[in-house]
Amino acid sequence: NNQQALPTMKKLTVSVLTYLTSTSIIPKSVQSLSMSTSMESPVLGVPNLRNWAVVGDVLNEQKPAFRVCQRLEEYGRTVYRVSPYNTRKKKETNIIVYPSLEEIPDDITIDAVNLIISPRIGTTVLESMAKKNIQYAFIQPGADGGGVLSRADELGITVQQGCVLVTPLPEL
Repeated sequence: NNQQALPTMKKLTVSVLTYLTSTSIIPKSVQSLSMSTSMESPVLGVPNLRNWAVVGDVLNEQKPAFRVCQRLEEYGRTVYRVSPYNTRKKKETNIIVYPSLEEIPDDITIDAVNLIISPRIGTTVLESMAKKNIQYAFIQPGADGGGVLSRADELGITVQQGCVLVTPLPEL
């Protein structure tokens, strides 16, 4: 029975989160985030969001944005990397990094954007999302300040706050 398994799943999630936090894989600030199931989530609960743009320091293996890209790909998403910091191809893997959402070719449909970037840049990314008719944004901790959430609301963008590294991702 799924209802009986839920307490066990919550304990397991808390255990994994505690381990990841204690090993510095994820920052301690993430520890306080609520752990909702993906079906209750305004972004991750939307079926078939396959094509994601991750906006952040996506080539720096020491940064969470890099790991967010990996996790989304592990769960079957196609990830387009966007970084205003670094716009070169990563030579050893030939990964293309776009300097902005506008640079992603128009024949590619982006279903959702993961913001893991300074709020100073976040509002500009939201404006680009509206221009490209992207309706869903998953906003990581720290990227949600400086008017980002209110601007998303003004633009009609559906937002989910949390950390993709610890939030359960639904199967496609």
